[in-house]
Amino acid sequence: MRYLVTLKPLEPFLFGGNQTFGTLGDKEAGSYLVTSRQFPQQTAVLGMVRKALMIQAGLLTRKRRGEWVDKHKKVDAINLVGYEKFSMSEKEVQDFGTIEKLSPIFLMQKAKRYIKKVDIDSHDYEDGVLKDYNPKEDIYDNFVPVDGGEKLKSEDIFNEVNQTGNKKGGEDNSLFKKTSYTLKDGFCFAFYIELDTALKSAMVSLGADRSAFMMEVKEDNATLDYADSKGYLTLLSDALITIDIKNNCDFAITSELSHRNLKSKKSALQKNTFEKSETVYLYEKGSVFINPSEALLADLNQENLQQIGYNIYTQGEQ
Repeated sequence: MRYLVTLKPLEPFLFGGNQTFGTLGDKEAGSYLVTSRQFPQQTAVLGMVRKALMIQAGLLTRKRRGEWVDKHKKVDAINLVGYEKFSMSEKEVQDFGTIEKLSPIFLMQKAKRYIKKVDIDSHDYEDGVLKDYNPKEDIYDNFVPVDGGEKLKSEDIFNEVNQTGNKKGGEDNSLFKKTSYTLKDGFCFAFYIELDTALKSAMVSLGADRSAFMMEVKEDNATLDYADSKGYLTLLSDALITIDIKNNCDFAITSELSHRNLKSKKSALQKNTFEKSETVYLYEKGSVFINPSEALLADLNQENLQQIGYNIYTQGEQ
């Protein structure tokens, strides 16, 4: 079955990146200034779906002291959502049970879909030069309607919510300033998912603050069918590219973001400790490449990454 899943935030959300409050274990200092990213990571959405499926199947025990799968239910849970944790470095396609494929996260306003894309269409590219481009212009703050209409800026979609605080007690996390977001009226996040089981609408949590979202699910066979009118390669999702792009395209406008996972070691007998995985740098969704080489296309076409919505791109006809 193929579904369209929409996520409507019910409170401000904080989608994490490489910043954390306070200290992290004994080695790494955090920051008291944290700003949310605009989109959740694909790995976070995968985890959200896996948890929702287990709850709906009655496989997840939820009590005051935590959440877990009972021993006699583990086989059913593995068949439903798989056993492995997603890995950026894994070359073989990982098994996530009944979850077959996720699309990149995009934005919706009613029935209209929006993707992030560098505003290259406002300029003419010729012989390595983007004509009439003003470096003071934020060319990356641009959202394109897949289904036709006017392009938008972040201020048309997102509201900033700033919070400062000083918690009592003077702990490492006592001082903080964070910038969260809400979505303006009518907007929500969305993605397509292919599942070999049923998924129902439900309230879910997502983000560093475990913010509440209303997840609405309906069967839908549509795809994110955007095609660039000039044939430029446009990233519809964040992408891991492991080769030098300077030697593998004629021109590119890109942005990078860091990706790290929290690895936890939990024990009922001692204090829980946390550490981060190594940093991986991804090219951000909306980046544009002109005349990509076959090597660049091959590097993008990694099935394990594409299975959960990374490394998805579109070109269109030249």
